[in-house]
Amino acid sequence: MRILYFSDNSSDHNLRFLEKFVSEGLEVIFLDATQGAKPVRSLPAGVASVSFKRCVPRDANPSQYEGIVSELRFLLRDVRPDVVHAGPVQTCGYAAALSGFHPLLIMPWGSDLIAYADRNPEWMHATEIALRAADGFFPDCNAVRAAGERFVTFANEKIVQFPWGIRSGSFSPLGPAVSRESLGFGSDSFTFISTRSWEPIYDIHVLLQAFHQAWQQNELLRLILLGDGSEAEWVRRFIAEHDLGSVVATPGLIPAAEMPRWFRSANAYVSCTRSDGTSISLLQAMATGLPAIVTDIPSNREWVTENMNGWLASVGSAEEFAEKLLRAADLESGDREAIAERNQNIVAERADWDRNFPGLLRLYENLVSSAVEIKV
Repeated sequence: MRILYFSDNSSDHNLRFLEKFVSEGLEVIFLDATQGAKPVRSLPAGVASVSFKRCVPRDANPSQYEGIVSELRFLLRDVRPDVVHAGPVQTCGYAAALSGFHPLLIMPWGSDLIAYADRNPEWMHATEIALRAADGFFPDCNAVRAAGERFVTFANEKIVQFPWGIRSGSFSPLGPAVSRESLGFGSDSFTFISTRSWEPIYDIHVLLQAFHQAWQQNELLRLILLGDGSEAEWVRRFIAEHDLGSVVATPGLIPAAEMPRWFRSANAYVSCTRSDGTSISLLQAMATGLPAIVTDIPSNREWVTENMNGWLASVGSAEEFAEKLLRAADLESGDREAIAERNQNIVAERADWDRNFPGLLRLYENLVSSAVEIKV
């Protein structure tokens, strides 16, 4: 089976899908709308790529994707895929829908449906066009499925739903860790880790304000703030102005292969994102045995239960996050061990990438079979 995998980035998430397709014996061609030539990041062995003569910029509006539809049709005639797998919804999914190709599987990325579908009439129109054209739908959680079904109700046999999980054993409490001493932290510190990009949707400013408030009450608290982004200048200024340079580490962007070592260096995970599907970084933290402090949004409530395996705080509330950070730091060792075991079990039972992936392959087969029957 030949899959055209159409997205707007070459992130680790996309590369993991591509690698898995190859390991399952599928022929996969990658099309990154934002690259006018071969994608900058190297692709997994066995993955081919095609490209547009003119690319669209990152964070483009749906109308900008209308301009590549004609070329997309030519590419589809050349590639002749059995299935087009496209997302996010209002960008690549929208362009794929306008191309008229079938069977088409739409894969939302979470915030595209939860946060952006109602952004304005243009985005609402693109959302509806993409979902109505879809032959299959691949949400990663109930919250994303519900957001999509505000526009279109899919038959159960046209949906596959599972988190973009993690490979069994890839994240665990066992193994080498980045030493806290190398970060300038004491061995007796209580360290939080955040792995989200420094972009507005992730509310990094709320996280830093919350950490500052909590640290003023407990000077043993430390924060590992991985990543980078458009708010980097504000982040560094806040750290400097509040004398947090010795208690907040900012190592930058970390290769995916190194992430387990960084999670093992922490005592708890924190994310202040305004919207999300199933967060891979949350699952990675849980698999490492970390309690999680996350925003009180539907997708997070599917994984975190207050006082059972972490804590929930209102979107945008630095005060609530500060309270939950302090609560995490005050955990007794026995409670911490119970949460670690609970979170590892949750991920093993519900987010095993290898166990869940065959469901997507079955949907591909169903879509191709249905398309053949329609043509006949």
